[in-house]
Amino acid sequence: MDRSFAGVEFQGKLFQKQKVVYGELMKPFSACISTLFFMGLIGCFTMSALPVRAQEEEAVEKRVQKLEEENKALRDLVKQMQERLDKLEGVKEPEEKEAKDEEKKKKKAGDSSKKEDQGKVEAPKKDDKKDQKAEEEPAADDEKKQKGIEWLPSMAGEKFRLGGRVQFEYFDSENESLLPSARTEHPGGSFHTDELAIYLDADFKNNIRLHTRYDIDGEDEGLVEAYVDFEELPLNSELRVGLQDRFFRPGRYTEAYPLTGIAFWRGRVLGATWKTQYDPFYTYLSVTNGTALDDRRLGEDDSAEMISDNDTEYDMNGDKEVSLGIGLDLDFDQYGRLDLMGFGLSGELSEDDVTFLQTDAPGYGFSTDNDKELAGVNLDYKIDEWDFFAQAIGGRDGEMERFSWYTELSYKFDIEGMRYLNSIRPLVRYSELDANLTPQAYMRNGSLTWDREQWLFAVIAELVDNVSFRAEYALNEEDTGGPDINNNELLFQLEVRF
Repeated sequence: MDRSFAGVEFQGKLFQKQKVVYGELMKPFSACISTLFFMGLIGCFTMSALPVRAQEEEAVEKRVQKLEEENKALRDLVKQMQERLDKLEGVKEPEEKEAKDEEKKKKKAGDSSKKEDQGKVEAPKKDDKKDQKAEEEPAADDEKKQKGIEWLPSMAGEKFRLGGRVQFEYFDSENESLLPSARTEHPGGSFHTDELAIYLDADFKNNIRLHTRYDIDGEDEGLVEAYVDFEELPLNSELRVGLQDRFFRPGRYTEAYPLTGIAFWRGRVLGATWKTQYDPFYTYLSVTNGTALDDRRLGEDDSAEMISDNDTEYDMNGDKEVSLGIGLDLDFDQYGRLDLMGFGLSGELSEDDVTFLQTDAPGYGFSTDNDKELAGVNLDYKIDEWDFFAQAIGGRDGEMERFSWYTELSYKFDIEGMRYLNSIRPLVRYSELDANLTPQAYMRNGSLTWDREQWLFAVIAELVDNVSFRAEYALNEEDTGGPDINNNELLFQLEVRF
């Protein structure tokens, strides 16, 4: 029994040993089977994922392409914005365009009238905005020829822009109460809105430009200017047609007009003016309706009026005024620039003009002479920031003869480092007016016959771009044929351009 038990035990141990050996032999085979099984699963998964991955890669490529397109569009937009910013800041154009613009400016420089814009509308030089005269509109500046973002498309496909000017004033005239025609209307000083003007400019093809000015409020209320310029015409010329300044009318830094301006060129005329330029010479030829004779106040107060013209009435008779001007424009580089022009005018008075002289000008008489003549000279000399101007004009309206002249000197100081002050221009002006009428002291319209002298002292300050302040004091002296009058005037004015 022990032997049989021992045999069984031996067989059991033998079986266990064979099992262990079999297990050891099967381990590599099982590992191989497991590896092949998992590789098969991975291959199946990979094969099933290939189409999805291809679709994802295609979607990624499309997204990358879209991002590149958006990036390009953003770069273009930034470039356009930079170009607009450069124009606003007056960044210089390429040399070729700059040379062309400089040539145009030299052509324009012959205009001794220092007129608009403005308009001065010039990409504007740094000093152009800081040296604008009181009557210059942005529209007349050469900057209008370089259309920036301020130019908008019209419904007709052209380019236009809208701007304006508003002036607020405080004036204080001496209180004259003795002579009837010089009594102060507003003693003690007064605030008022002197002007609210709107400008509309349009730029057409082939160098044709439109400029209009409409005063909503002010002394010249209504349509003040409306003309079309035809530039770069044959013979190196240009033509202006419409309601416009006389070509011998100079610009001015002050609000107050010189006596010469009130007497001879204060109002606009309706007609055509042709200008030619052959450096250093230039010429003007103008044919217009002329203006109607009228009375006009000397300063801001409605008193001490003098014979002038009417901005809202134009002679409609068949005999037009013909004006001719010949000028010389010399540039001496560091020695300054000299502009000298002589001019003359010939025309006829309308029946209303003759009636005005007979009934409103004391001592004129009943002459029916309707001849109208005028001759004068302008001289303008500039060096650095100095500006000297002089004008003399003699004229005859029927039997009334007048002669007036004035000189003006100013200097501009540029101010740096101040927030609300860019520049200051002190100015002094002297003007005279003599007429062949006998002075009448106590008559209702006696001031129309007086000889006059005026000193004007002014300071013009540019606070910031397009905002300026003027302080002016006028010392007036009249030969009344009787006692002296008190009509000196103080003026403060704030002007905003937009």
